[in-house]
Amino acid sequence: MYLDVNTNVVDDSGTLQYMSNIGIGKRLIEAREKRGWSQDELADKAGVSQGTIGHLESGRNKSSTKLPQIAAALGVTVEWLTGSAKESGKSAANQSFGAPGLADRIKSVLETAGGNISAVAAAAGTTEEVVAGWLAGKTATIGVDEAVALQEKYSINSVWLMLGKGQRTTAVRYNDEWNPIPVTGWRGIPVVGMAQLGDGGFWADVEYPVGHGDGFVDVPTKDKDAYALRCKGDSMRPRIKDGEFVVIEPNHEIEPGDEVLVKSKDGRVMVKEFLYKRAGRCHLASVNETHGSLAFADDEIEKMHYVGWIAKPSAWRPD
Repeated sequence: MYLDVNTNVVDDSGTLQYMSNIGIGKRLIEAREKRGWSQDELADKAGVSQGTIGHLESGRNKSSTKLPQIAAALGVTVEWLTGSAKESGKSAANQSFGAPGLADRIKSVLETAGGNISAVAAAAGTTEEVVAGWLAGKTATIGVDEAVALQEKYSINSVWLMLGKGQRTTAVRYNDEWNPIPVTGWRGIPVVGMAQLGDGGFWADVEYPVGHGDGFVDVPTKDKDAYALRCKGDSMRPRIKDGEFVVIEPNHEIEPGDEVLVKSKDGRVMVKEFLYKRAGRCHLASVNETHGSLAFADDEIEKMHYVGWIAKPSAWRPD
């Protein structure tokens, strides 16, 4: 079946069937509005001019050769759009379409959903049994409503999903709203002291008002009590170099393998790797193996805080 220039439908036997322009317009409007598209949006998706859509919807129809493109964009058949096929009682948005490989395309959706068949069913507005039928190849078609719903959820092209045509994923168009996610949490973290990175290390307090110190380093953190220390020594090389800063997040939970700042009650301050806690003793290790490991009883530790960031000297700025 094809369309001649006089907007008639010619079937395979060569028989001409008169095509109602007004019927096309009504069906086109129905299918377009079902998707919430304007004439401009449909024209963009179909690769035709807005005037073509307007002429078709008004009944003037001077570009009938574009109907296959428009039907594909809407996810309907040319026969339904022109009214040349027998009415099945289904609207354009409820018709089902299929093409070889539907099961593989649904598997692709499932992979995008992390293998969660319930999530795919919920997104499509159907049941897990229906999705299982798609995956098993028992159902060779998928409804337009389901395909469009999956597109909205997973950005998978509904036409590709139904017919295997075009790109798998939807493209970002030039007129889509630009709404980037801002990077938040960057602020100046006060440098409140110095940590000697050796087993005989020390803490040098800097007496500044609360919230201030020996300058700041700029890093992202969600800990309102975060502070920074200027590091001296080589016990953490190559992880931490002399002159770099460690940003401490005291409210962060500590787990084995985390780097921690430890201040013992005898005055030693050091940055180590927390290994484990057993029988009331915390076991720590140095990245630099020449410094070995340490163990402290709980009552020997004044504080042990999580090391969130390591900042280069260039990240420092004065008050």
